Formats: sequence, structure tokens, C-alpha cells
Amino acid sequence: MKDPVKKITLLHSNDIHGNFTGSLNDDGTVSESLAQLSGYIKAAKEANPDTIYCNAGDAFRGSLIDSEFLGLSTMNILNLLDIDVMALGNHELDYGISHMMLVDRFAEFPIINANLLIRENENRLFKPYHMVHCSCGLKILFIGLLTKDILDLAKNEGIVGTFIKVQDSIKEIERCRNTLREKGQTADLTVLLTHIGYEADLELAKQLDPSLGVDIIVGGHSHTYIEEPAVENGILIVQAGMNNTHLGRFDLFYNTQKKQIDSWEWQMIPIDEEHCPTDNFVRAMVNTYLLEINEKYGVIVTGLTRALDNYGRGNATELGQLFADAFATSLDVDIFFLASSSMRCYSLDKTVSLQDLREAYPYDGSIYLIDVSGEMLYRIIHHMLRSEVLDDWKDVFFQTSKDLHIEYYRDEGDLTLTFRGEPVIPDKTYTIGVQEFYYATADIGFGMTQEELNPGGELRIGTPDAFGLLHEYFSNHTGLGGPVDDRYKIHGVVRGIRYE
Repeated sequence: MKDPVKKITLLHSNDIHGNFTGSLNDDGTVSESLAQLSGYIKAAKEANPDTIYCNAGDAFRGSLIDSEFLGLSTMNILNLLDIDVMALGNHELDYGISHMMLVDRFAEFPIINANLLIRENENRLFKPYHMVHCSCGLKILFIGLLTKDILDLAKNEGIVGTFIKVQDSIKEIERCRNTLREKGQTADLTVLLTHIGYEADLELAKQLDPSLGVDIIVGGHSHTYIEEPAVENGILIVQAGMNNTHLGRFDLFYNTQKKQIDSWEWQMIPIDEEHCPTDNFVRAMVNTYLLEINEKYGVIVTGLTRALDNYGRGNATELGQLFADAFATSLDVDIFFLASSSMRCYSLDKTVSLQDLREAYPYDGSIYLIDVSGEMLYRIIHHMLRSEVLDDWKDVFFQTSKDLHIEYYRDEGDLTLTFRGEPVIPDKTYTIGVQEFYYATADIGFGMTQEELNPGGELRIGTPDAFGLLHEYFSNHTGLGGPVDDRYKIHGVVRGIRYE
């Protein structure tokens, strides 16, 4: 009698964000490189042919190797990785929805998404699901799902953005199931390959009807590191952090008679020399792009007083304050609002190359200049200080330039704003600088519509090239940077810590 238990290995990672070269450690070893990830995948598939590698999105954005070539370089590199299936992440759409549909044609593996639709006819923009057929006879269904946050990006895409919508995840899972049923196809295991965030994965699992047959959720977007899989409504839920530091590994033992998972083992594999052989072909491809990047961006732009920290999306940071001041000074505005999420690094070294600066702020969009009242400033800051920003780091926190001082007593809800040492006057006019994307999504960042933020409707462009302005400023200044100052003071409990 044949053994009814079949073993498959499911490898997963997410949110690589262009970290292809990896990091050089103090002992001279390399970790977190894509060549090491590829080496592990290939070794695992040689050991067990029924090994599947899936990626939960956001391979794009985070390095010049990606942004300089608008994701085409990333796709060329990913094609070497033996990927079985990848979910569409929100950053895959950073260069435009139509551009990603072109890049998708370069992929030699399926990129799936079921819930990004054309509004008028509900046609999908990408392949909604993919079935993997294992040599042991098992069929594994993957369904891709994307965060609704993508609609914020779509607002900046003009007419194209008005024609898309993000559909309810459960409705689209049911739709995929119905399509398969009509085709007479069945799956032994169903995996949701999501890019919606860990908390959203947990909530989705709670709502799923068992009849949909979902067994596993492999997620991304929230950059969550876990110690062991969560189990919600009988569904296993995993995620593997970010920036290619780890790879998740499931060893699943499936009983074909009971039609269910008998047992499983899961672990987080560090991407380093100890655990991963290096794929030299992938390393050579990455280095080819890296040489081109170094030639163009290796020039030193400036020197700082010391390395500057940029950790956190709901708090002031050393780098955030410096960048906000640089924009405010260059544009000669009263106040500059710089979204923390637009800075794509955790720190900036003392010696700053053009590559360092470009990777820290990789956006070219315009900066708009808008006149607002003091009353509107209070509304904006009140909106920024809500729990979703300070505690959850989910919505937009703005780094502010030095002339605006914010003092907030959270327990009482008391907010005081001063500008150049004087109280902000409700009916006085102040000129602010706003990034193009965050003007387009004013309801998210500022808590008001574009019409409320800018009643006249006319836009003054401070610069059509935000990065160019930042580059010019740092090229002409040196010895900048320092600790977080007192321009932003909060009193009360934030993320479990009380500030007096």
C-alpha cells in the first residue's frame, strides 16, 4: 500500500525591496544577498523536487539597481531565482500601473493578483491565481491579494488611476474558486499569497468560510518577523520580515486520504554564509548592474557631522529633520512637511555618496507651495497625531522643518504650535511645501480634501524635481546633522512608553 502522506516544502519571502547585494558583516562575511537566497532555493529543490518558492511582493524599490532601470533590472535578476509564483506588491506599481503591466511581460514566472480590477468591467489587470503541480501528485493553488493602500498611489496616476479599484478579498477568493469549479479543477492545498499586512492577514483568516478551503496565508507588506506561525480559524499564517534577511520554510506533510495537512514544521532561515550557498550566476548578474550604478552614483556629495538615524514612522528622526530643513531652506517656505514614508533608509552614513542620497530619497516628483491658515495648520497636526500614526505607524507622519514647533499633551489632547517662537495665529497665512504624492492623497496625510487644502485650485510648483533640489542642497553644504531637537515634543504614552 502506498504511503498516503506526501511531503512538500514551501519556501517564502517578502518585501526584498531591492536588497540584492546584501550586507558586509564585521567578520568579512556577506549576508542578506539575493545570490544567497537563490543558492538556498536551488539547494532545497535539489534535495526535494517538491519544493516551491513563493514571494509575497515588494521586490521593487529600495535600491538604485531597481529604480535606475524602473524595475526591469529587478525582473531580469528575479528570473534567475527559480521563483514558482509571486504576488503583486504595492511597490511593484511605483513606476506606474501600465509600466508594471509591461514589466510583467518580462517575468518568466507568474505574478498574481486577484483583487486589482478595472472599475468599469471588473476585469483583472493580472493573472489572479496559479496552480503548482508537484511531482508527488499534489496540486497547490496560490491566489494573490493586494492591499487597498494601492488606491493612494493610484490617485497620483491621473486618468489611469481613476479606472481601477481594489475589490473585497473574500469576494475575489470566491470568484477564483468558482472559476476553477467551472473548469473542473481542484486543489489539494490553497495558499493565499497576500500583500496586505500581518494584522490584515489575521483578520482575513477569521472571516474566511471553511468551505473556501484556505490552508495557509503567506503574507507581506507589514515587514513582520514572527517566531512561529499564527493559527487562525484553522489557517496557518506566516511572514518573513523584510530586506532579504530571512527566508521562511514550511515542511508540510499532507495526507492524501484525509485530504488535509497531517503535520508541519516551520522555521526562519537566516540568509547568510552559514545557511546558504551562493549562486554565483545571480551574484554576477547583480554585480553587472552594480558596476553601472557605482560608475554613475559613486561620487561623494557631502559629509555629515556623524551618521544620522532614521528609525521609526511615527516620530521625529535625525535624518527626517535634516531633510525637512533642507527642503524648507531651498524653497524658502515657512514650513515643509516631509512624509517619513518617503525616506527609504534607516540611517545615513557620515560620508554621503550620490547613491546613498538617492536611495534615502528615491523620488523625483514635484514639490507644491500652498498658502494655508494657522487654523489649517492645527487641523493638519491634529490629524497627524492620531493613534494610527503615533502608535500603529500605519498612516503618514510628517517630519517638519525647524521653524514650526509642536508640543502635544496626549492625555489632555492639548496641542500648541509656535512658528519662529510666536504662537501660530489661526487667521494668519503660512506658506507650506508639500510633496506631490501627498498633495494627491491629502485626505490621508492632511485629513482634508485637495479643495480644502488649496481652495483656489492653482498650484505653485516650488520645484519639478524634488531629488534634484535635495542633491543641490547637499552638494553645497557640509558638516550638517545632529540629534533630534525640540521642534516636536509629545507628553504621554506612545507605543507603551511614557514621555514627560
